[in-house]
Amino acid sequence: MKKIFAVVMAVAFVFTVAGFAVAAEKAAAPAAAKAATSAEKSAVSAEKSAVSAEKSATEAKKSAKKVKSHQITGTVEALDAAAGTFTVKGKKGNVDLKAGEKVKLGDFKVGDKVVVKYAEGTASSLKAVKAPKAAKAAKKSAVKAEKSADAAEKSADAAAKSAADAKKAAPAAAPAPMAPPAKK
Repeated sequence: MKKIFAVVMAVAFVFTVAGFAVAAEKAAAPAAAKAATSAEKSAVSAEKSAVSAEKSATEAKKSAKKVKSHQITGTVEALDAAAGTFTVKGKKGNVDLKAGEKVKLGDFKVGDKVVVKYAEGTASSLKAVKAPKAAKAAKKSAVKAEKSADAAEKSADAAAKSAADAKKAAPAAAPAPMAPPAKK
């Protein structure tokens, strides 16, 4: 029994010494780990702050660029292509605008129906309004009818002229003598 007690005490002593060694090692490791971790954390923190500063700068630029744009459909009331300005009359009144970089005023004239996208008094796009299909078809049929009426008038004039020319060319012809009846 003494031997068993001595073995148990020896095992307990070994575990105690090993426990102290592990505890000392763990105590040393967190200090080194804390130093490394704090360095990593400060680097990550610096990186995050740089990223957030960059994001805020980008957002500030976007918000400065994001000006509410408008669209108006109306008629060109005034146009100065040399100065790059024009006025559009819409449902809500007249809007004086300056042509943007992509807008070409040379293609338009006063009275044209247009759709304009603009922001802060500068037009970003100017497009002519296309006539509805029914209006286009009516216009085409009117043009065709006019052309066919012109063609009919020309052909009637040509027929009258050719009849007049034929009358002038052929003198009043004397009746042709009749041949005597044939004898049987």
